[in-house]
Amino acid sequence: MTLQKSFLRIVFLSLLLAVGSVVNAQYKIDLQVNGLRDSSIIFGYYFGEGRYVQDTAKLDAKGHATFKRDSSLAKGLYLFLLPTGESLDLLIGEQQKFTFSLDMSDPRSSQKVDGAPLTQAFLDFQTFMGQMQQKGEKVRKEDSIVRALPANDPTAEKRREEIRDKYKVLDAEVKNYHKTLLEKHGNDVLGEFVRATIPIALPDFQPAPTVKNVDSARWMWSYTYNSEHYLDNINLASSSLLRTPLVLPKVNHFLDKMILQIPDTLNKYCDKILERAYLNTETFRFWTSYLLNKYQSSEIIGMDAVFVHIADKYYLAGRTPWVDEEFLTKLKDRVAHIKPNLLWAAAPNFKVETLNAQSFELAKDKADATVLVFWEPSCSHCKVAIPKIDSIARKYDPKRLHVIGFMTTGDGPEWQKYVFEHKLEWWINVWDPYRKTGFHDNYDIYSTPVIYVLDKNHKIVIKRIGVESLAAILDDLLKK
Repeated sequence: MTLQKSFLRIVFLSLLLAVGSVVNAQYKIDLQVNGLRDSSIIFGYYFGEGRYVQDTAKLDAKGHATFKRDSSLAKGLYLFLLPTGESLDLLIGEQQKFTFSLDMSDPRSSQKVDGAPLTQAFLDFQTFMGQMQQKGEKVRKEDSIVRALPANDPTAEKRREEIRDKYKVLDAEVKNYHKTLLEKHGNDVLGEFVRATIPIALPDFQPAPTVKNVDSARWMWSYTYNSEHYLDNINLASSSLLRTPLVLPKVNHFLDKMILQIPDTLNKYCDKILERAYLNTETFRFWTSYLLNKYQSSEIIGMDAVFVHIADKYYLAGRTPWVDEEFLTKLKDRVAHIKPNLLWAAAPNFKVETLNAQSFELAKDKADATVLVFWEPSCSHCKVAIPKIDSIARKYDPKRLHVIGFMTTGDGPEWQKYVFEHKLEWWINVWDPYRKTGFHDNYDIYSTPVIYVLDKNHKIVIKRIGVESLAAILDDLLKK
């Protein structure tokens, strides 16, 4: 259960994610909140995209509370959630017995840690970055004013140069701070955290003089560089970084926005992520599970190929020993239903009987494009979709576009009646009442209607689309 902003909506987890406890170790945090008393405080931690409850305590009349257990905390980012709804972050490393104090008159700048230098250094880092953001915002306001100056203003260029110099000064100040901090904390959780906040620097690129489309060349170079280096500053084998809000959003941004949404490309970079995470059992377990679920539930057509790739290469190949046999059996079955109908695979052939008791074989049918729709006359959604499909398909040359209406279940008379009443005789109406062809497995039919579009070679161009998308796809495929 994720922590909510409202203090009253906190719900405790009955089963928490493992946080790497170490037996016979101990954490003890004394919390002192000046200006607040007799109030409950939540001590929580970050994991993936959520925030979770670790412990609770109540401030006494002097604003003091103690959080302790006979086990150590996993290194990572934690927080105190105050009754006001405000949360205060603190990074915890090896030193787990310390005092954390603050004053409610100024809860941000008054925070102080005694007994854990790394945690105090994190607070200093937060303060510094906050100050830099304020300075940056001030310069941005100046920049917007300068940009609004008339083109003929004699002071404009000089002022623009001053703005650029201010940006350079701020940038240099931040880089120097990072450098100093990383020299001291390069090998601990604070160093990993800070490094993960630093964006990669894109080197200068000068296209060759012979390049005609310079903008295109620059984009391609930038895309290639980011594809290979965008995640360089993140240690994907760090379980500590999983307990921060930094890593998962950045990996998702990389996979969703920085690289082409093509299964083969995504497979390549998912493998790179998992290769780096493999160095740590916990991170490998997290990322294999996360990526499998991400692409299993993706709403982007064709991403099931990535799901199949991860399932085959990692789960079904025996590289996830923590998974039980029941899960693997279900996963294997699901993959078997998806594999035959991946995009651009040859549509599984079938030899069936038509409404007129004639034999029909998909492989022998010739058309520039084929709409293959699995439906049944008693299905309410089909009753809405089938007339729309027919209306769209009639706009195209019937010699170039074939529509195959595959009835999945039901009785023959009802099917025949529907076809005649809706004037679908020009369709290729087929069925397999005894499911001898295995169409339900080969085409993953577990509900109706389901629409596939095939090209002239019977390769699957797109599948499981809504009727509203059909016309545009056919226009493109038939080059209307």
